[in-house]
Amino acid sequence: MSSFSIYPSARHTNLVVEELHNEILIYDSENVQASCLNPTAALVWKYADGKTSVSEIASKMSVDLGSKVDPRVVYYALEQLDKRNLLIERGTMPTQYKQMSRRDFLVKAGIVGAAVMIPVIIAVTAPTPAMANTCGPCNQPGINNASSCTNQGPGVCQPNCNCSGVCVSTAVSPCP
Repeated sequence: MSSFSIYPSARHTNLVVEELHNEILIYDSENVQASCLNPTAALVWKYADGKTSVSEIASKMSVDLGSKVDPRVVYYALEQLDKRNLLIERGTMPTQYKQMSRRDFLVKAGIVGAAVMIPVIIAVTAPTPAMANTCGPCNQPGINNASSCTNQGPGVCQPNCNCSGVCVSTAVSPCP
């Protein structure tokens, strides 16, 4: 495995991407995994187009975030993106950065006290198609299944259930 290219390239194939304010939620249908990128990691993924260098990405991020971004922050984010298979070319952190602990990285990159600058990618559990099924065992109208038909609060029963614990074909039944 070689070190990251000076011109990193984010993967865009077989991905469903949803931008949420300043974060990005990515569902990777190839690897069946979902990732949530915080603003810093999202910017690295956004600018990793195969034409922009690591130092240029850091400069663009500095403008966007209103604070100087060290290229180490970009490499740190690239390493996380690589672990989630979100880069076209797999790589490793350059040797001069690889030997640092996370604390050393934060101190040397000048991010102590500015936690918003730390690139973070959170793995999100994606539901399976079976989880999209209606109301578990309550998917056959007319079946009494009080254990899966529970009250969901004042005036509302669980979807596809009535207040007597009987499965119904409507999505939500009003409760008295």
